[in-house]
Amino acid sequence: MGFALGIAVRKWGWWAWLGLGVVAGAVVLAEAGTRFGRVYLTPLAWTGVVLAVDGWLDATGRSWLRTRPRSLLLMALVSVPSWCLFELYNRPRFWRPHGPELWWHYHNLPPWPERAIGYVWAFATITPAVLLLGRLLEPAAARLAGRGRGGKAPTELLVTISVIGLVLAVVPLIWPSPYLAADIWLAWALLLDPVNRLRGGPSCVGDLERGDRTRPVSLLLGGLVAGGLWESINWIAGARWTYTVPFGAGLKLFEMPVLGFLGFAPFAIECFAICSFLARGAIAVTSDSDRLG
Repeated sequence: MGFALGIAVRKWGWWAWLGLGVVAGAVVLAEAGTRFGRVYLTPLAWTGVVLAVDGWLDATGRSWLRTRPRSLLLMALVSVPSWCLFELYNRPRFWRPHGPELWWHYHNLPPWPERAIGYVWAFATITPAVLLLGRLLEPAAARLAGRGRGGKAPTELLVTISVIGLVLAVVPLIWPSPYLAADIWLAWALLLDPVNRLRGGPSCVGDLERGDRTRPVSLLLGGLVAGGLWESINWIAGARWTYTVPFGAGLKLFEMPVLGFLGFAPFAIECFAICSFLARGAIAVTSDSDRLG
């Protein structure tokens, strides 16, 4: 195992080491109390994570930066409005600069227009980081989940699931409530993944129909890993966020109530579904399971 790991390390893309250096440097700058490090720790660290994970994937020929750089760039561009959608849910009266914010609250942000730079930079890393972590975990997910019998899902069932997702997506906008947090972390996966399947695009439903559980499981695991990394980085950042939720707020890991970590798993599937829906063939959101299917 040690020999195989050594070979894998030597085959990493050189940018994996750059990414690890960026993460380490950002943490050092933040801990040293520099303004740049404390204000920009999150986008800096997540840029490093994206580079590091993609470099690790290069050892098995699955790097997006080497083989699909245009897709990676477009994915980052899609990530910005995708996360703005969730910011809308958190602050439904988003045209009011002082809130109210329902679940997460930002602190120590720089003034405008500098704040916009931090927003765009940080938001652009979200989808690439989540999907790359999911891709990194695909071999483990394949061993963990195995294969199922599969079978075609009835169109009526797919439409029903999508309609349920639509209801969950709309209700928090009409009736903003701190009790509806779970809705937004489920809504867009339920709404868009069946639509992607009906359009013939990459989808978790399509994977399960083929009996392939790899991508759904790897995305769920990738979302949980991303959540742990996000919250640990946020914990030491100067420009950061805290949470207020109506239940389970007393038991926390970093700033996140422990129950809140469950939301990161379906969020990864949402990132994938939104990206697949917007891609229309322009963004590669395929996985190893697509090559096997």
